[in-house]
This record gives sequence, C-alpha cells and structure tokens, in this order.
Amino acid sequence: MSFQNPNLSTSFFNGDPLPDAPALAERGKYTIGVRTIQLVNKNQVDILNSKDGNDPLYDRPIKLEVWYPAHLLPEEEAVVTYEDVMGLAGDPRRPLLPFLFQGRAKRDALPLKEQAPYPLLVVSHGYPGSRFLLTNLTENLASKGYVVVAMDHTDSTFRDAAPFQSTLLNRSKDILFVLNKMARFSKSKGHFLASLVDTDNTGLIGYSMGGYGVLNVAGAGYSDGLVQFFEGMTGGSKALIERGKSAPDFKANIDPRIKAVVAFAPWGMQENSWDAEGLKGVSVPTFLIGGSQDDI
Repeated sequence: MSFQNPNLSTSFFNGDPLPDAPALAERGKYTIGVRTIQLVNKNQVDILNSKDGNDPLYDRPIKLEVWYPAHLLPEEEAVVTYEDVMGLAGDPRRPLLPFLFQGRAKRDALPLKEQAPYPLLVVSHGYPGSRFLLTNLTENLASKGYVVVAMDHTDSTFRDAAPFQSTLLNRSKDILFVLNKMARFSKSKGHFLASLVDTDNTGLIGYSMGGYGVLNVAGAGYSDGLVQFFEGMTGGSKALIERGKSAPDFKANIDPRIKAVVAFAPWGMQENSWDAEGLKGVSVPTFLIGGSQDDI
C-alpha cells in the first residue's frame, strides 16, 4: 500500500513551499487526512462569571482539528477546503469576515495504520486566533509522520473573543484536557485514532498566548506576581493558583508524556508571568522563537 502523496494539484495552496524555501519546508512522504472533533470539558471554572472570590462551574466546549497520515484511493485527491473568519467578536471596527482557503488533506480519510503509532503534536493558537491559524505548519508536520491536533480555545478565538481572564486561566488546562482525550481515543475501540497516536511521545507547539500555555504545561509554573494579577482582575479568584510555581503539587504533576516544546513569541513578560525559578521547571528540549522588536 502506497503512502506517497497522490496527484497533488499544481495550484499554490497555503503552506506550499516557495522556490527559495529551506529544505525542511518540503512536505513529507505521507498523504494526510483531517477530521473535526467537538469536545466538552465538564465542570470547569466559569471565570467570566466569578464574583467576590466565588467561582461557578460550567461545561466548556473545545473544538479540535486533527491531521494524520492517511490512506487515499487512487481516485481520491488530497485537497480540503477550510472555513474560518477574521476580525474580532463584538468589535465593530473589526467585523467578522468569513473566508475559505484550501489545504492538502482529505476530509475524513481512512487513517494509515500500517506505519502507526505516530507521535502526537498539540498546537495552541494566539489570542485571538483559531485552530486553523497555523494550518500551513500542521499539515506539513502531519505529512512527516505525526498526528497533529489544534484546538479552538473557547473565549479566545476570532469568533468568541472574551475578557482576558478566561485565556489566562484556560490555556494550559485546555491543552492538558486535549492531551488526555487524545490518549483515551487512542485506546478506544472503533475510534479513528485507536492505535494511531502515541501520546507517550507528545510535543507542544504554541504561538503567543499558545506559547504561554505550552510552557506552563511543560513545567514552567506561573510567577506569584501573575497569580496575584489574576486575582486582582477577577475580584479574588484563586483559580490560577494550581498552575503557579508555588503550588505544592505543581512540579509533581508535570506530565511525563511531553517530550519537546516549541514556543513562538510566548506571551507574558508585560505582567512578569515568568521568573527564573518557575522556568527551571522545564526540563524537556524547548525551542523559543521571538523577535528583537517584539515588545510582547
């Protein structure tokens, strides 16, 4: 059974390498599939409705896009159309504008399990953003033999951007929830991810607020100053304490399945979110990418 990319269109799609692209920009040997999964993380702190230090609970929706090595029949073409929006919810100066763009994947394709299991990559977007924000990267990595999952962080997308305290609290919690769900799917008979993904070998990729989240999940506890800042902006909520460096069990609960991290321009130093002691908690290989003129 072949796993080479079949009949790719000659049209230029988002993520195709330009003539002067470096060698690693080329797509890999695998044709890829893509599927959408809707999850609900039950009984989460509803920080946007916290008052006087009291935190109500709610069921938090999270939508995923999953790319994976796939088997295509000769007559099938690895082309997919994605739907997204640009703009900012609730801001009349930035109205939500829907748009379509194409990628090199097959919607709901059969997984290629002869080469499985594949390592997992979890991708976290910026604020605001969407699960499609880094599709040029997610498709490319899946074509090189990874299962790649990107999520819409509720309250943090173009469609539903909400006050910032939700993003501060939920970034790392969303990432851990998705990692745990992917592990369950990999062991669920009949699920398309069954035996396809190796969550014991997981890498994290985050951009901006996604970088803030993946560093924390990898072991960088938030500073005491950020925890205090969060309490101040939420009227006394203690919900972020468990992700802080001073939490008694934070270091003990660092997830050993995480083997590497890439953080593009991770957010946080405006509010002194990180300090040297907290960053010592990251022991896995970590690639930080930033710009010298980036004040965020």
